[in-house]
Amino acid sequence: MIQRIQSLYMLIILTINLFLIFSINSHSYMSNSENYFGHFRIYLNEYYFSEIISSLILLNIFLFRYQKIQLIILKLVGFILIYGLFNFFDQRLISQSLKDLGLFYFIISFILVYLSHKAISKDKSIIDSSNRLR
Repeated sequence: MIQRIQSLYMLIILTINLFLIFSINSHSYMSNSENYFGHFRIYLNEYYFSEIISSLILLNIFLFRYQKIQLIILKLVGFILIYGLFNFFDQRLISQSLKDLGLFYFIISFILVYLSHKAISKDKSIIDSSNRLR
């Protein structure tokens, strides 16, 4: 389970989200200007964005025998990230959004979701081709 490369990608996404949950919510007494993540902190707290993605990714790591379900969950996580990215740019000016550290979260998450989706698809095609040979 954990030796598969897609599980490692999903574990990295999970650790990033857990880091954001614990680091941003624990410093709620800080103002937005003092916080590293600025407006991204309010966005995460308002929509429970990281909690939803963390729970889906954790579920996805343990569904290693069901590649079709894993691909569907990763597509759902991708759509949630797209929705979050649109809301991230919608709530303020684009110049402010491009300077925020939260944008790197979306870029890294998209890359890792894409890489894990690609690796799961490759494993699924290998399993399907071996089933045809039997």
